[in-house]
Parts: sequence; structure tokens; C-alpha cells
Amino acid sequence: MNTPLLTEAALREPIRRALACREPRRLPLGATTAAAVLVPLSERDGEACVWLVRRPKEMRSHAGQIAFPGGKSDPIDASLRATALREAEEELGLSPSRVDVLGVLNDYMTITGFTITPWVGWLDEPLEMRPNPSEVARVFAVPLRAFFEPRTGVLPWRGWNVDGEFVWGATAAIVRGFVGILRDIEA
Repeated sequence: MNTPLLTEAALREPIRRALACREPRRLPLGATTAAAVLVPLSERDGEACVWLVRRPKEMRSHAGQIAFPGGKSDPIDASLRATALREAEEELGLSPSRVDVLGVLNDYMTITGFTITPWVGWLDEPLEMRPNPSEVARVFAVPLRAFFEPRTGVLPWRGWNVDGEFVWGATAAIVRGFVGILRDIEA
């Protein structure tokens, strides 16, 4: 099936099964810094959505960029999964108990020296996002179907224009990989 039915009922468990059946690509950390992000999903108005954040323009790094909630691993984190959940809580006020972690995607290395491990999670309703203004200028949900549309832009930063924002770089790479998995899910 090219485009799966994009609802929670059609996606939540099939995503969990698809991620459990694959061996994600792991990159050696070596000279890079370990980081993790949460790819948060929920259903809004009968349609599966992914949540994104825009970083504040005042941030030292990644200023003004569209991203998933996440950041570098801290020594207190038991795992990169714990990093993703801690960062989502710090940035958006999402309690880890309200996130059903479905699985992990491939690692991505950034030109800024991070190796990002993305974790896909379904957010339990009702949602109450409480963005931390020092880390998040805007939080917004984009229907997953928007990422099945052709990308815009030029290599190497092809991405998508969604909800008045441009998704590019590592975030676009993570989205591309996830959409590839979604395309293989049979509803």
C-alpha cells in the first residue's frame, strides 16, 4: 500500500509491529555527541499528526529551526529512550507516562556533531502542551499526510513547507525515514 490510512486505529499498533520487526541502523558515537528526539504522534480531528517545535531565535545552536523535541544525552539518562522522554518533558511538559513509545528509528548524524536516535511515541489524550519558552518558540501538529506530498527545496536540504514553517536538515531526514516505514504498513 502506498499511502496508509492515517488514523490512530490504522497506525498505532502497525507502527509498533513494523519497528519491532526491523533492525535500526546504529551509528558509532566516537567523535559525535549522543542525542535523542521524540517523534510524537497523536490523532487530531480524525487524522494522525506529528508534533514539531520551532526553536527560539535566541538559542545558541539550532536557533529558529524546526525540530522534534529532544537534545543531548545527560549522564542521568539511563538510555537514549530516557533522553528523548526527558527532553520532551522539559520542552513540552509531556509526562513520560503519557507517551506510548512504539519503537526506534535509524540513527542520524548531523553536521553539527550529534548522532540523533529518534524514538516514535503515541501521545495519550487529552494533550496539554506546555512549551518551555527558553527551548520552544512554537509547538504545532502537522497531519502526517503532508509528508507524503513531494518535498520542496534543493539538495541537500530538501524538506517540506508545512503550517508556515520549513522542515529541513536532520528533521527532514528523520521524517523521510519514518514515512518510508509508514508506506510499507498495510492497513
